[in-house]
Amino acid sequence: METVDRKRTGLPVVFSMPNEECIWSKAGAIESTACINAFDCLGCSIEKTVRSGGKDNAEACGKSGARSPMWSISKGKCRHMLSGRISYGLCSSDDCANCPVEQMIEDAGELPGRGHTNQGSASGYDVARNYYYHRGHSWARVEYGGWVRMGIDDFALRLLGPQDEIDAPDPGSVLRQGQPAAIVKRSGREAVIISPVDGIVVAVNHKLLDKASIANNAPYEEGWLMVIQPSNLQENLDNLFFDFEGLSWIDEEAMYLNSMLAEESRLSLIAPDSEAARDVFKEAPEIGWERLVDEFLI
Repeated sequence: METVDRKRTGLPVVFSMPNEECIWSKAGAIESTACINAFDCLGCSIEKTVRSGGKDNAEACGKSGARSPMWSISKGKCRHMLSGRISYGLCSSDDCANCPVEQMIEDAGELPGRGHTNQGSASGYDVARNYYYHRGHSWARVEYGGWVRMGIDDFALRLLGPQDEIDAPDPGSVLRQGQPAAIVKRSGREAVIISPVDGIVVAVNHKLLDKASIANNAPYEEGWLMVIQPSNLQENLDNLFFDFEGLSWIDEEAMYLNSMLAEESRLSLIAPDSEAARDVFKEAPEIGWERLVDEFLI
């Protein structure tokens, strides 16, 4: 994953995608433009326009003998190759929705990312780069195909400590940004995890549901919670912290937590240039579970 600073463009940044140019632009069918729909091509307005125009051009070209842009693309490189998802592939059909390669790519999207997540540190807490963060300390990672992978950030997991159990909604459940998406449980106590986006749950991490500690050990990789098919992606992303914004925000959260610790327990669990405590709830019981949840997760 890239390590350079990323600026807000108004377009969704797709995790670990080497080239964010629209595949129709890269194929030469339209002028140079960036992807506007997180590579969810089948639901994209540009996709519909190009294909509609391609059919019209094909009819006209049938009379003139010229080849339409759609013909050139369908006989050329697969759009997944053009977008950098696969290393090589030739397209044999202009009907992507019914293409077996398309289905294989989409099915693979339900699996956790294989690449290592590049992480920064803010006041001793890990913060994954090119992720989006909700104020309720859930993270969102926009992936190829327009899906959003969701999890709980390192700050919240260290705040509440190791969990006994994590409950997630069933596939098909409808989520709303800022509303409950999951529940973490510890010693009879519960805390709600907020959804970072609107959408429908398409997959859950059953390994995490069977062993909640996976989230604490690898919150941004194996510890992902669910995959969501978003319904309002671009507007939702505007309400989230992105990349370096997330680092700055976690710094502010850590400073506020430290002030609470100094006030209630006369100690600090965050030393400069060191790793933050892994179980704030256990090490500072004076603050209490309810206050930690109310101050940081709602």
